[in-house]
Amino acid sequence: MSAASRSHHHASEERVARALERFREVLYARDLRMTAVREAIVRAVLEYDGHFHVQELARVLQEHGVRDAALATVYRAMPLLVEAGIAQPALMSSGDEQRYEAAFERPHHDHLVCTKCGDVIEFHYEALEALQRDIAQQYGYELTGHVHELLGRCPKCRKKSGGK
Repeated sequence: MSAASRSHHHASEERVARALERFREVLYARDLRMTAVREAIVRAVLEYDGHFHVQELARVLQEHGVRDAALATVYRAMPLLVEAGIAQPALMSSGDEQRYEAAFERPHHDHLVCTKCGDVIEFHYEALEALQRDIAQQYGYELTGHVHELLGRCPKCRKKSGGK
């Protein structure tokens, strides 16, 4: 993953506390409880730098001594994290397993993805956002979210293939 593809967000303790409170609300609404493992998963998502697969997140948790963070436990937590706005699906077009990224109190962004090397650039373009809102309004939709990816080849890959 290149430096351009990473989002440098740091999980301040205040931000973590707000995210944990939001997660507790989602859990409470489903008659579930906050466990030490679920809290560790929230913290790991907020601290993860970039896009991740569930397996990567489980590995990081295991490496940090969270022994009860089995792969199945992390998989079961992901829909709850998405519902709480702590994580969001990312890189839908990658064709492999679903990737996620931290979303809590992060500004919305879209992705530019190199189809050759997999490099990802996060961007925000207000004119594109306005166009999406206009299209939704034209068809009577109320937007609740979107995933937008632009696919192509990065300058490095284009140069390697002679610009083709």
